Order: sequence, then C-alpha cells, then structure tokens
Amino acid sequence: MNWIRNFTIIILVSFISLEALSFVITKFGLFLINETPFLYKTEVANNYQDIAFGRTERDKWGAWHTPNGIFRHQKSCFDITMSFNEIGARDESFYNLPSSSLFLLGDSFAEGVGVAREEMSEFLIEKELNLSIMNFGAAGNFGPLQQLLIYEEHNELPHQGIIIYVLPANDFTDNDSQYWREIDQTRYRPYFNPTGNPLVPFYFPDAFPRDNFVLGIIGHLKQFIKNNFWFSNALRTALVIRRGEVHQSLTLNEYTTSFYYDANEIQQINLTLAYDAILDLAKNKNVLFVIIPASRDIKRYNEEETPNRYQSQFWYRNFLNFQSRNDQRVEILDLMEHLPINPQSLFFECDGHWSPQGNQWAVNVISQFIKEINLFETDS
Repeated sequence: MNWIRNFTIIILVSFISLEALSFVITKFGLFLINETPFLYKTEVANNYQDIAFGRTERDKWGAWHTPNGIFRHQKSCFDITMSFNEIGARDESFYNLPSSSLFLLGDSFAEGVGVAREEMSEFLIEKELNLSIMNFGAAGNFGPLQQLLIYEEHNELPHQGIIIYVLPANDFTDNDSQYWREIDQTRYRPYFNPTGNPLVPFYFPDAFPRDNFVLGIIGHLKQFIKNNFWFSNALRTALVIRRGEVHQSLTLNEYTTSFYYDANEIQQINLTLAYDAILDLAKNKNVLFVIIPASRDIKRYNEEETPNRYQSQFWYRNFLNFQSRNDQRVEILDLMEHLPINPQSLFFECDGHWSPQGNQWAVNVISQFIKEINLFETDS
C-alpha cells in the first residue's frame, strides 16, 4: 500500500505547487488571463452565477442573454453584476415605452462589458438626452448580420430612431464564415451566406443551440475549476493559445491588424449590405452610426503616415453615402476624430473594452453631437 500513499503525496504536492505557482504568475499578470477565482472574492456578486450561465445561443441571431436573470462578470480589472430584462436585453423593462424611444444596436461596447449599469454609455446617454434607449447590444461576437436579425425581430417596439455602434475591430469578422471556419463551427450563430444572398443567414452544420455556455459535465467541471483554483488561468491561457485566439487577445494593445484599414473586399461589402438593410427596415426613422476605434486601431492610426486613409476605403465611403438617402436622415460619428490626449485611459487594461472613463468620454461626444445637429426629438 506504500505506493498508493506515495502516489497520493506526489499528486498532492504537485497540485499545491501548481496552484502556488499559478497564484504568483497571476499576481504578476504574466498569463494571458489573470483572474481571481470566485472563491477568493467576498463581494455581494458571489451570490450570482457566472455570466457564462447567462449567455445563450438559441435565437436565430445567436449571442443573447437569459431573460430576467442576474449574473456576475469578473476579470482581473473589474467585477460587476449584469441584469437582463424580460426579453434578455441588458436594460430595464421594455413594457410601456414612449414613441420617442431610441433603439441601440451594437456588440459588447453597447452591452457595457465590464461596467456597472449606471456607468454604461446607453444609460448615461439616456440621462443626457432625456430619452429612453432600448439596449440591444450583446457580447459574444455580435456582428452586423446579427444586429439586422434582432432588429427584424423587435423593430415593432415604439422608437423614433436608431443608434448603431460599429466596431471595425471585429464587426468585419464576426459574421465571416471563412474567418470562423478554423476557430469554431459549433456555435449557433449566423454568418453571411458564402454562396447565395449574403443576408440569408448561413449556419455551420455542426452548430447547435445552447441555453448557456456551461455545457454538460465537462462544462460544469471547467466552471468549478475557474471559480475555485488559480491554475485555471494557466489552463485557460493554454486553451486560448491552442485555439489560435492569442492574436485577438494581444492585439488589444499591440496591433498587427486594424480593420479600420485592413478589412478585405468581401468583408467590407457584407458589412455595408447588412447596415443598408437595417436602414431599409428603419424607413423614415433617423439613424446615427457611431464608429468606435479599439486600442489597436488608435495605435495604428498614430503610426500611419496618412492616418485618415481609411476614409477612402469602400466601407467608409458607403457609410458616407448612407447620408444621401432620400427617405431618412442618417448621420455618421467617427470617434477616431474625437480622441482625448490619453486614449489608453478609455480602455480596461485586462480586457480592451471601454472603462468607466471610456464610457463617459463616448457619452460626452455622442450626446453633444446629437444635440448640436438636433438629430432626435428630445423630451427636454
């Protein structure tokens, strides 16, 4: 029986050593993912399940949220709770909305990843304009085709206009099947059709709807390890590298590709087709496109000999052409033209989304722009 005891001691010592080493490496921020396990957090947020239980992919537009749920989202630089209303939007109830309301479409920047409800750009713009805004933003690679599908589903809700957040950093690739073919074909999400009408959604044959991102026994085991052990950061870092996602993680602060400049022809065409279709659905409603630079886009902009050359590309020229539509008023706000002196303060260090300061900066620019051009009818 000595061998059993010796084997057990070896396993136990190895585990403790791995956990201790992972703790040290995490504290020095040397993994790609450096998060404190839930076990070592004592905030009220401990009362809620991880956001992985609150994200779904069962609707035709893919990424969405569990209705009427409250979940916790934490990384090394933020720890918040996220609540969703009766249809799964990160917002208050959409019952009894006034006709003066606005519709917000976008991805994780619209959803408000990393910030509390009262720090979100949507919430603060509501206060500045004295208007109700329905937040249909969603994280989880939520691109223009998905925004079209969710607007098709819910455009009967009363609203006078639309704000659309455009994030070139990933909106060109979010619904590109060729880009995702080598990454993950199991996610239930729409892609631009590669053989027919691009706006007829294509789904990978192996894709399956899911009620959350914690699937089966393996999923719950992964969640248990993430919640309780420091070495989960080592395992998750290894998984990111194996999946080839290290490029996406690192380029938040170190650019290799900026889709302000580098989107291919098909990506540019498909993106503008989706937004053109949204404008068609919106008919005579006023629309504001807010183009958002990520950290790597700003770095690229500052290092370009001709920084504004992205404005001569097909996608940007098409956005400007939207303004000549006869049936509605369309305005373009490029936040690259309104950067503060220290743009790095706009983003979380661990994540790449807007920090509270970034959300407030965006609110100031967007609200002032809307007021100056009198785009939407306000209640003030």
